[in-house]
Amino acid sequence: MSAAGDLGRKSLLLVSANWSASALGFLSSVLVARQLGPEAVGALGYGFGLIGVVAAALLPGFAQAHTKRVAEGRDLGRCVATMGAIQLALQAFMVAIVLGASWWWPGVIPSGIPIAVVFFLLSAQVASNLGLAFGGALIARRWAVAYAGLLLGGRGLRFVTTVVVLIWAPDVRWIAGTYALEGVVELALGFYIVCVRRRAPLSLPDRETFRAYWEYARPLLITSPIGLLQDSLDRVLVARWAGLSAAGYYQVARGLWEVLGTLNAYPFQLLFARLSELFAQRSPGQDQEARRLFASAVDKLLFLVVPVAFALWALREPIIGLLYGRSFFPAEGPLMVFVLAALAQAAINPYHFIIYALEQHRRFVPVVLLRLVIYLVAMTLAVQLWAGTGAAGVRLLLVLFPAWIYFRWTRELAGIGFERRTWIYAVGFVLLIGVNEGVRAALAGLGLWPPAALAAAFVLALAAYAAWLGVSHTAAVDNLRYARDLVRPSRLAGFWRSESA
Repeated sequence: MSAAGDLGRKSLLLVSANWSASALGFLSSVLVARQLGPEAVGALGYGFGLIGVVAAALLPGFAQAHTKRVAEGRDLGRCVATMGAIQLALQAFMVAIVLGASWWWPGVIPSGIPIAVVFFLLSAQVASNLGLAFGGALIARRWAVAYAGLLLGGRGLRFVTTVVVLIWAPDVRWIAGTYALEGVVELALGFYIVCVRRRAPLSLPDRETFRAYWEYARPLLITSPIGLLQDSLDRVLVARWAGLSAAGYYQVARGLWEVLGTLNAYPFQLLFARLSELFAQRSPGQDQEARRLFASAVDKLLFLVVPVAFALWALREPIIGLLYGRSFFPAEGPLMVFVLAALAQAAINPYHFIIYALEQHRRFVPVVLLRLVIYLVAMTLAVQLWAGTGAAGVRLLLVLFPAWIYFRWTRELAGIGFERRTWIYAVGFVLLIGVNEGVRAALAGLGLWPPAALAAAFVLALAAYAAWLGVSHTAAVDNLRYARDLVRPSRLAGFWRSESA
């Protein structure tokens, strides 16, 4: 089995497992939304945002240092114990800060949000962060089957407990408690998989390992908290300035966007682990392999992401209506902007991981500080003017600005410049949207039944896109053949046996 095929199958497995887990999470959120209404969804979103803001201020970026050091081949048990000790200290400090600030809660938490929601979500955050010691090790070693089991185990139990809560005690406080339960289960499963199933006994952390983590994480002490803050503050601001109902719509759009983002997330993480391995000892051969791997990964990722993103854009109304009901149709606006942000992430974020793998991420510090200023100004204006759609627009802005600097850095550091094939996919997406919206509007104007107009526009847009790829991208047929080979049952069976051994 080739290295490329192996990485592709692992990415496929992790994306499939995460989509299955996300489907369970979505079904849980749908049941909560239908049973408890937009205000409950908004309360959960606010709670997640508030805890995320606290975590951003107190959680330096050791998770990526953990993945990097394990991927380089360091002792697994010592790395896991080192990460566990770091996280235990950070989480204890975070809990102490939250409890010490209890007298401020009435001014921070809007009326209608029970304090128990915040406590349960805080517990979920603590357990999840402690579990990074095990989950990060599984990703770094690219043990895809084990990590997939970790994802599905915790999420499956949360779904079951959510159903039980909605039947016997429908209250947003107990719904928040199911998230805490999921975090604890994932932590326990991670320990079992790494320390028992994979026979990696924990070793006492030593000074050299702490130093290696600290040297990598030091620039992340600035960039990681800011990134976490930006990832959480939007939900808080939408709830504060646009109301809990708007926050509920925004939470729904974010949830759909995060599912789409899983197409990027695990391929990015596996690519980072592989690049870290290749760049651990630089040589012309290793660098050439890194360039080949990167070009192939970006091409195949965009080949997959563009049609999936288009499907979410074109079918947004029936998807939202089917999952959440017609009362959540206002989520369409932010969702369309989030789709554009997901596409931009698929095209741009891989370059970040080259810089991280080369341990040149200190370059991000001045850029991140500038982006924070832009983020705060833009969010203040956009949320008050356009509510959730404005917040999603700021997310897109942060992905695009300043992408050109990253391309220049990767060209200087690793000889990897901007992949020109990206423009082919960008034009293809514009073609998809143009044909879909134009045909749908024309057929609707002729009085065609709306579902029929939607289906016809969707099919014609895909046909136009396929024709565009056929004439503009010679490797499109190879990508299709590669995708078909990844899901061939005989290959999957062999991969599963080798991974489970």
